[in-house]
Amino acid sequence: MEYRSLGAAGIKISTICLGTWEWGGTDGWGSGDLDEYGKMFDSAIDAGINFIDTAEGYGKSEEILGKVIKERRDKVVLASKVSGYQWGYDAMRSSLERSLERLQTDYVDIYQVHWPKIKGRGRCMVGMDDRDYIDIQSSMEGLKEEGLIRTGGVSNFRLHHLQKFQDDAFEVVFSDQVPYSLLWRAYDDPSTVAFCKSKRLKYLSYSSLAAGLLSGKYEKESSLAYAQRANVLFNEPVQTRARKVVGVVKDIAKELDVAPSQVALRWVIDNDLIASAIVGTRKVKNFEENVEAANIHLTKEHAGRLEQASRVFWSSMPAGLEMWIWDNNQTDLDKIGVRSDFELSV
Repeated sequence: MEYRSLGAAGIKISTICLGTWEWGGTDGWGSGDLDEYGKMFDSAIDAGINFIDTAEGYGKSEEILGKVIKERRDKVVLASKVSGYQWGYDAMRSSLERSLERLQTDYVDIYQVHWPKIKGRGRCMVGMDDRDYIDIQSSMEGLKEEGLIRTGGVSNFRLHHLQKFQDDAFEVVFSDQVPYSLLWRAYDDPSTVAFCKSKRLKYLSYSSLAAGLLSGKYEKESSLAYAQRANVLFNEPVQTRARKVVGVVKDIAKELDVAPSQVALRWVIDNDLIASAIVGTRKVKNFEENVEAANIHLTKEHAGRLEQASRVFWSSMPAGLEMWIWDNNQTDLDKIGVRSDFELSV
């Protein structure tokens, strides 16, 4: 297992992270099994994984994770996220205290703001303002000073959000958790990459397998979880185009005699802007297959083929597109031809 550092925080995390959204028993992924999660944690530790991600918005995930890691808290770097848009110190501290109680610990290593304000997303009627950036920074600094967190982070923050922080905010905010895969390239345009490198900001990639699509295990007629049906990538005509990328992944996997998921994850890990690729699943066997991505090597020729297929696919996607259908306006969905029965948030 490889390990990478987050900024000046001195926190070293494994390049594969155990994600626990699927553990929460939410409508998005359905219910799971506590014994299976315990075995998955054991498997992660055995594989050298020291990084686990959760959030207060992931249903019962924090509560379940607290039971699983209780006796081995010192073995893991633990990340969680604050929901909502109340980022003043008292409000954020209260949210963190509730998370700590569920997680049965007295600190989290990385505390992240789950979403920025995006006008029209959910019940959010306004975008970010200057006060929000100040509150996030000062609250993270205060929580760190109290010893309740080791460092702060954000999630789903685009370049125009990151640019609004004061320069010294990046002395406490070291990561941005974003969707990133061969099928989602919204966060690696040259301007964003240059900015992140200048601030020593690293990505924690979620949906690294595009909600399973890049595993090669889903056909058009496959039964899907709600979170997959709500994903732009699983909706036509995008899905048909995405499957061309999946085809390239499968071809390379066959050449290397490995699983497609391992090829797709290795491609993510090989990006030096990525500190860790989050892998979420409810099945130990799937998790153990994915973890083997740490042990394979993609040649320059393999990487070139993957990059070409990915770029061709992404070239027709609108610049402001979000992964979840309900986070998009109909204008952007019209541009990619997506129709859905989901109630949009705008």
